[in-house]
Amino acid sequence: MTNNKETDIKSLYTKIPILTCPDNVTLPVPPELTAEQEEKFSKVREYVDSILLPKEDDRYQEEKNWASDACLKRNLRAAKWNLTDAKNRIKYSLEWRREYKPSDIDPKTVEAEAVTGKQHLNGFDNNGRPIFYLRPGLENTLPGPDQLRFVIFNFESAITIMPENVENIVIIIDFNKCTARSSPGLGVAKEFMHALSSHYPERLGYSLIINAPWYFWGFFKLLSPFIDPVTKNKIKFVDIHNPGKTVQNAQWVNCLDFINENQLESEYGGSNAFEYHHETYWKTLCERIGKSPY
Repeated sequence: MTNNKETDIKSLYTKIPILTCPDNVTLPVPPELTAEQEEKFSKVREYVDSILLPKEDDRYQEEKNWASDACLKRNLRAAKWNLTDAKNRIKYSLEWRREYKPSDIDPKTVEAEAVTGKQHLNGFDNNGRPIFYLRPGLENTLPGPDQLRFVIFNFESAITIMPENVENIVIIIDFNKCTARSSPGLGVAKEFMHALSSHYPERLGYSLIINAPWYFWGFFKLLSPFIDPVTKNKIKFVDIHNPGKTVQNAQWVNCLDFINENQLESEYGGSNAFEYHHETYWKTLCERIGKSPY
């Protein structure tokens, strides 16, 4: 017999993703810098301004916008305020963006990766962070550069829809129906972690791992050396069938501790009865980020 809650949720099914942050969230206030940090920030600002493209270059303004004060501060934090390390990080990412052009990825070139809904944006957490769902059980392509390009496309899209002062993304990884054969290979996962730590430092708010299969733990052990300790501490696990685990181990959490139920998809305990319909989702996302889906 279907319970009333399931009936209520089914009657609210929607194909429209939530891509605009609600008004009733607590947006973060940027931390104030110490005098020493301000001095280092000023030096990094001066350095970065000196390596930007010439002002007459067509891409100068885009590059200038990327190298915002918040971006430089994220890199300084990632470098633990080591000036040389921060400069090297920013230079490396700047060169990567010039070559890879992540903000210019045409939706048409990655749409084949999107048709199953294996990666999609939907909802915001209690601090206005966009929620990025990864569902490797819905994998539909072979490992290759387009898989990474699709991840980067989604990261750039998440950043575009962030409210002011929000800098982080929430990643929910659901391994439901994922097998050892269909899960992303170690190579793709390493590239993903490298891109996240090198080119999107301090962008991960936290990651929630759901329905982790038995083979995941061995995979996670192999991947761990490539994950920096700060990022590793942001990885939490969720057992939606046994909420009591949160009492036994601090590494296990409840999704609703971080995300309001109306922003969380219903199969993870929320009331957002989202049903992935590719054409609707793709059109809605592309309109929201200002790109043509056609």
